[in-house]
Amino acid sequence: MVNGVQQAAAGAVPSLRAGVLERHFYACVAWLFVLVAFAGFAPRSLAIVSGKMPVPPLVVHLHAAVMASWVVLLAVQATLALVGRVDLHRKWGLASLVVAPLVLTMLIAVTIVRQNDAAGTPAGPIVNNILFLQIRSIVLFPTFFIWALRTRRTDLETHKRMMLLATLMLLDAAIARMSWLPYNEFPRSYLAVHVYLLLLLVPSLAHDLIRRGRIHRAWVWGLALTLPWVVVTEFIWGSAWWREFGPKLVGAA
Repeated sequence: MVNGVQQAAAGAVPSLRAGVLERHFYACVAWLFVLVAFAGFAPRSLAIVSGKMPVPPLVVHLHAAVMASWVVLLAVQATLALVGRVDLHRKWGLASLVVAPLVLTMLIAVTIVRQNDAAGTPAGPIVNNILFLQIRSIVLFPTFFIWALRTRRTDLETHKRMMLLATLMLLDAAIARMSWLPYNEFPRSYLAVHVYLLLLLVPSLAHDLIRRGRIHRAWVWGLALTLPWVVVTEFIWGSAWWREFGPKLVGAA
């Protein structure tokens, strides 16, 4: 009997340690997303504040504030889980019920405003290309968030992966602004931006393979829903038919 208890206790220690390591890993990924967002948008924000770039419309400022709030909220939530404050994690989780709809609202608003402002200007073709990516975010961000919401009590493994996927759908705009990245040819091409975006998933996929011996189905679903948009982007980027059809979707034709 004593031996059985000792064996059970010995087995619990590696399991507990594995749980702590897993929480550390996901907190690091969440803060990596914050770093990516900061690296992409901070130079532009400083340029606007210093007067080196024109001040964008108010809707753009609101959009930026909401997006920043979402990314930071994700990191705070992951950190609370890391330090064992599940109570605060759940309370702060209620904030996502407010911030997520705001993210979606501002995505739609900034898309419409930007498209209409750029119509008939030299910036029109670039903004028109970006429209397809904004539609992707408008579709996939709420898809992954609602999926995360529905699994928060029944499947925590899927929940945390879906939250990361939802956030990932917002990060390519930051990556596109990192002109110093090798092979980043935005706005001429978006392929490198998508490659860098998908590379952000590599640590998580590798983590699953190493710790579990397989990739969690949440990542499989995430890739299955994201990759078609990546492929189609390459076909519509700069195409004449999308330049004519795309603006009609937001009343900017």
